[in-house]
Amino acid sequence: MSGRIEGLDETLKAFAKLGKAGHQEGAKAVSATAQKVRGDAIKSVQRGTKSGAVYTRSSGQNLSPTHRASAPGQAPATDTGALASSIKAESKDLSGRVYSDLTYAFWLEFGTLNMEARPYLTPALMANKRYFVDQLKNAVNKASEEFDRS
Repeated sequence: MSGRIEGLDETLKAFAKLGKAGHQEGAKAVSATAQKVRGDAIKSVQRGTKSGAVYTRSSGQNLSPTHRASAPGQAPATDTGALASSIKAESKDLSGRVYSDLTYAFWLEFGTLNMEARPYLTPALMANKRYFVDQLKNAVNKASEEFDRS
């Protein structure tokens, strides 16, 4: 899944015109946004409201005796912490990526034939569109100041 922002191509061209400072500041904006999306996705798994079914576990597991799952459309309910711990953010140059490499992470995000989606990455990305735009504006302003000084 990837997101697209209107006017991004023009913004990237503006960074290119600002030279090295533009590239560096743009990369910082991308990195900061990727980290924020990651943090918000983790919070939604760990803390978000869950109203799905309650399951009782067999004894002998080192987990609580019951678990409340998320309902369809809610972020997954944390159980072992594996999903939250697996969410990573990477950025390189003017590109960023937030993901989990757990096999079941994809199925939680998008659902299966037998389970409705429990999205956690898409909502985090969408909630941070304005944050990203603000980061880009700040980056252009900062790079412009550096460009003017040189």
